[in-house]
Amino acid sequence: MDDNTERLKREIIGLRIFTGSFLAEVEKIFGTATIKAILNRLGQKPAEIVAERILEKYEKSMAKPFENIGAVYTIFENTITQLYDSEIISISPEDSDDKFVVRIKNVCAFRHSIRIRDDLSYGGTLCEFTMGYFETALKILTGLKVEYQFLTKESTDDYCVIDLVFRKKKKTEEILEIKETLESEENSKIEDESENKELKNTEENIEISES
Repeated sequence: MDDNTERLKREIIGLRIFTGSFLAEVEKIFGTATIKAILNRLGQKPAEIVAERILEKYEKSMAKPFENIGAVYTIFENTITQLYDSEIISISPEDSDDKFVVRIKNVCAFRHSIRIRDDLSYGGTLCEFTMGYFETALKILTGLKVEYQFLTKESTDDYCVIDLVFRKKKKTEEILEIKETLESEENSKIEDESENKELKNTEENIEISES
């Protein structure tokens, strides 16, 4: 092993130890919720840059994003190989009414740091960086809400199994139908209240006249 390789190895080991120790200490000081929020935001920024580059390369935009989720995920995973090694396990049917799920195996740059420490866990605090990264990039690329869901029972020491859940937007006619239903229910409620009020007034008038 030459000097450069040996030095690089020491640097990687040192960064892993530092990352684990630093995260464990700041989490004790500031609390898990705060650190998760910070790490999620740290993952969002590089994701925005990557997504914008992909949109530009394929002549897309946030106003006119990708429509084929399976195809755009393949483009995305081939773009982020320096940080992540992911592999598609399955893709849900396109005719799903409200969501589309891409199940993947994912290996991230922090995996060894998590493995060697008892106070870190797969799917835990450090993984918020990856969650923010994937959710933000894929939201920009598709225009859909995306959830990065860690599947505990399916994951191993070699990889994590993740469901990327894309929430589909309702069609315009569905939105209008829901709106009409809500308006109809509201109008019906107003009519019932008005009728009850008139009935009450009538009953009070009868009582006064009888007395």
